[in-house]
Amino acid sequence: MGNMFTFDKGIRLDAHPIWIDASNVVQQCCVSHGHADHIRRHKLTYATPATAAFIRRRLGDVTVREIPFDQSFQIGPYSITFLPAGHILGSAQVYVEHEDGTTLLYSGDFKLETGRTAEPLRVRQADILIMECTFGYPKYRFPGRDELEKRLCQFVEQALSQGQYPLVYGYALGKAQEAMKILADHGFELAVHGSVLHMAEVYQRHGVDFGNITRFRKNDDHRNKVIILPPQARHLKMIRALRPSRSIFLSGWGVDSAVRFRYGVDEVLPLSDHADFDGLLRYIDMVQPKTIYTTHGPKDYYLFLRSLGYNAHPLKPSQQGELF
Repeated sequence: MGNMFTFDKGIRLDAHPIWIDASNVVQQCCVSHGHADHIRRHKLTYATPATAAFIRRRLGDVTVREIPFDQSFQIGPYSITFLPAGHILGSAQVYVEHEDGTTLLYSGDFKLETGRTAEPLRVRQADILIMECTFGYPKYRFPGRDELEKRLCQFVEQALSQGQYPLVYGYALGKAQEAMKILADHGFELAVHGSVLHMAEVYQRHGVDFGNITRFRKNDDHRNKVIILPPQARHLKMIRALRPSRSIFLSGWGVDSAVRFRYGVDEVLPLSDHADFDGLLRYIDMVQPKTIYTTHGPKDYYLFLRSLGYNAHPLKPSQQGELF
């Protein structure tokens, strides 16, 4: 059995020139989700319909073949299927089956807990697992979703009761829309920054209802509303002028309470769209791989997995991945 893939600025399947999440522009590429660090102007992109919409919002007119979840498509000797990753709307794991029967699962960014705005994670068993392990340190254990949602709503209620503007910061694609949905479902009215609203329109077209939304504008009256903002808006004069206010940033790094000083906010809530330390191990148990390649996390995470008995390796440039 030969090599299944080569890693060099992305995953290249060896038996045919098709890439997964390539960071350089290539001829054909499967793109896992719509965050800016994952998309390029490839000659031909394969993506889920929602991811295709985000790509077009960011890059304009690009050639994307839209592939729904669970619908396999054939490229050379490979059958490829997108499976929901639970990260953001449209995010996908890439499941690859070679005609010789060898299977590979590329996790992309993923989350096990079911949120309000992303399709719930579903996995398949695979021989080879390439997985992101962003929160691969034991201290990154997140509270349950119910508790996190409760804490977010309590933050907003307290700010409003004290006559403060509640400022909720989250990345413009994914985290901000999750916060919008949580708060809308709890009856809050939202004033949303334009960059967040630009992406939220894709969510709305895919059936996500955010309730009563207005666009945040400098001179409008936004009292009694939750203001949803991207992180970079912290430095805008019109945001600084909102007084009195109380701010919260949504990030898995918020497990460390000192992170609030780095972000310049009053609170950080560890609401993440990635798997936590325990979630990474549960994910591996679900996939039952024979070989694991780790990326985007602690450089020695593969050694921790080896201590648990897994055949684990770090993903390195120009590396060829084999089943055995």
